[in-house]
Amino acid sequence: MMSSIVVLNLLLLVSIASAGHYYGGSLTFTTKGTNPDGSIRVEFRIKATYDESYYDYQYYQCASGDCGYESSQIFGQVDRSSNGRSAYTNTWSQNEAVVIRNVHGNKPFDLQANSCCWVPTVNYVNSWVLWTHIDLGIRSDTNAPNRSPLTTILPLIRVPQNCPRTYHIMAFDSDGDQVRCRYGLQQNRECDRCDQPSGFHLNQGTCTLEYSSAHNTGVYGLELVLEDFPKKHTTLAYSDGSRSYRCPLGSARQNPSAFYTTPYPTSTPLTTPYWWWWYHQQTTTSPSTTTEPPTTTEASMTTPWWWHLQQTTMPPTPVPWWWWIYNQQPTTSPMTTPGWYRPQTTTSHQRSYEPLSKIPLQFSFLVDPPAPSCTEGLYLPHFLSPTPQNGEKIHAAPLRELEIRVKATAAYTTVHDVIISGPLNITKHALSTGEYAIRWTPMRDDLGESFPICFIAEASDGANIYQSNMRCIIVNVGRHNVNAHVTCTGTNMVVEIEQQHSIGLHKDYLRLNDPACTLNSNDTHVSANISLNACGTLIEEDERYIIFKNEIVSTDDLHSIITRKHEVEIEFSCRYEKSNNISMEFTARRNIYTVTEKGFGTLTYNFGIFPTADYIAMMNSYPAEFDLGERIYMQIESQSSINDTELFIESCVATPYNDPSYSTPYTIIQNGCVLDETVEFYTTHEPTVRFSMEAFKFIGLHDQVFISCSVILCEAYNPFTRCSQGCMNSTVSPPSHHHHRREAAIETASHLISQGPLRLKRSVERKVTSTALNLNLVFIAGCLLAAVGMVCGVLIYRTRRPQIKYQPLQSSEI
Repeated sequence: MMSSIVVLNLLLLVSIASAGHYYGGSLTFTTKGTNPDGSIRVEFRIKATYDESYYDYQYYQCASGDCGYESSQIFGQVDRSSNGRSAYTNTWSQNEAVVIRNVHGNKPFDLQANSCCWVPTVNYVNSWVLWTHIDLGIRSDTNAPNRSPLTTILPLIRVPQNCPRTYHIMAFDSDGDQVRCRYGLQQNRECDRCDQPSGFHLNQGTCTLEYSSAHNTGVYGLELVLEDFPKKHTTLAYSDGSRSYRCPLGSARQNPSAFYTTPYPTSTPLTTPYWWWWYHQQTTTSPSTTTEPPTTTEASMTTPWWWHLQQTTMPPTPVPWWWWIYNQQPTTSPMTTPGWYRPQTTTSHQRSYEPLSKIPLQFSFLVDPPAPSCTEGLYLPHFLSPTPQNGEKIHAAPLRELEIRVKATAAYTTVHDVIISGPLNITKHALSTGEYAIRWTPMRDDLGESFPICFIAEASDGANIYQSNMRCIIVNVGRHNVNAHVTCTGTNMVVEIEQQHSIGLHKDYLRLNDPACTLNSNDTHVSANISLNACGTLIEEDERYIIFKNEIVSTDDLHSIITRKHEVEIEFSCRYEKSNNISMEFTARRNIYTVTEKGFGTLTYNFGIFPTADYIAMMNSYPAEFDLGERIYMQIESQSSINDTELFIESCVATPYNDPSYSTPYTIIQNGCVLDETVEFYTTHEPTVRFSMEAFKFIGLHDQVFISCSVILCEAYNPFTRCSQGCMNSTVSPPSHHHHRREAAIETASHLISQGPLRLKRSVERKVTSTALNLNLVFIAGCLLAAVGMVCGVLIYRTRRPQIKYQPLQSSEI
């Protein structure tokens, strides 16, 4: 009996092991200064994705060299999804650990992690093995320690079996190195099976993964390695006086010899690395025995911690452990030859075509059953503006919350989630169907660093799951160049901007969303104090916050409500944590309108937008982008049950909201008269009207434009119809034709049709968050709601250039 239980337990363990829970992982590193004892602080960002039932930190062991020791770690979840493929809960969780290792010296070392088991894979990858090579040498090209490439990826990428797709793997290098992506080659070190599955092609130079087709559906385990190579010949200097030499990747093709070495005297280490001394010889012929640390006029800048690694004559205070190693031998005069010159009798140097560092990147790729269509926007989600483009660089500031808007749509599926992979403490928030806000607040210690963020939109149709293509961006954390302060109260927002940061614009040429609201200024600041429910303040919400937004913008015409030139936007907002749930629903205005009228039967109007003046293909793949000032080609088509009709546009207005009765619309056509000087008509006396105008936007925090037109359908060429009268001055009464009218109707009543929104393509920039408060009441469109918790203000500064675009969206996206 006991033996049977043991056998059953063993079978259970085998079953669990074969099922697996690992989806993938990655590691990157950078240095964070030195400790009081002289050891170097190295920050590792370690990502690992498991079935949610296995929530653990991936520990890396020392494989070679002096790896130091872990002094701290912060561990947390990045994202999760219930659409996994393990044999446990099918809910995966991607976690990131930020680990600090204290390392004595900057010599290369290796770390490795391994265990079992992957989720069930088609290519039989079982155990996972992640290996990384760390080189912290001070580089001659940057005068700073070497850093690894930056990467991240979604742990489970999905594609229909019949849909070829190209994925751009995030491979960014802060040192400006060339990054190569390859499959793991060294079994049990870089990979388990070292498999290169059929149907996948990895372009090593561009780091693009191309999926063409796969014979079998299911999960494929991909085990990649990222390597960085300098773009020019580079020396790495170490704390023990030694050096290594790296060559560009391209030069290895010209010289197949990867290494060569010449002897050098080890008893007398050079007091100054060749490249460092030679650099200073360009301006002086007699190098001094001591060197002063570099200085700067910027108060916040200090001597780099690694600078002292290159100074060996006088001991710094406090004395690091490595200084005495440098100075055990008498100081000698530096050579008068370049650092790259190596006499056979006096020096040694190693030239290597090996990479500077190696980091692992592993993930699961799920090939789903075929989709009905591979066209993006039908079943596969398609990204819309204001989603950042792949590879876009976004700026952020420490302690300022960064918000990235992501929007996607699909005609025959429902977008239900955005999957993200980024730095620890990143969050996502659903704003509406298919629209999400990704938020992250960098810390002070992140200043000067870059962080990758990748995301995918996921849609469903019953049990079928479809993903968009992956987009990745880089967030560069720097100092914000707008010195502003936002204060949020229970009823008001107050923003103050230092005058020196207002681009030299006078307050008379700055305005809020509502031009009736004025700004104040003095010698030092431009300020605004506005109510939460006034001055054009917009209201947004997510599942946790109510957000009030307004904007200070520049204008070239104080009396205009639109602009075709836009230079400055300073967006500010107050965010209130809500205690109750508030939902906002919008009913989309269709671009096809059907009405019934006596004398004409059923009338159908179709308001469409075309990309070119040939009007061949109506836009059905959105968003369609337009530069400010670019022509928008529009068509209003009527279909009646009788022939010989003509369509007449009596009026057209543009509004920033889906409300033709908005209080301050921009009038394009009025009483049949064209008021916008850019409007051009291409048809006359036809049941279809084709016209165009130059793209514009509303001044202020309005990133969308709705166009509404009042149309009349008439009997063609009848002189007694409104269509024949054309433009009529509103001050002149139309001539009376009642004695000419017949029993049969010769024109319809006016019908209002709309198209939009045309949406400005917005970029995500720097944000400033105010001091948190506690509030009980806020105004929402004049209504009093309970609100508790933190209140923060946000400010965004932008400069606009002509390449900024906005776009029309299908009515289903409103």
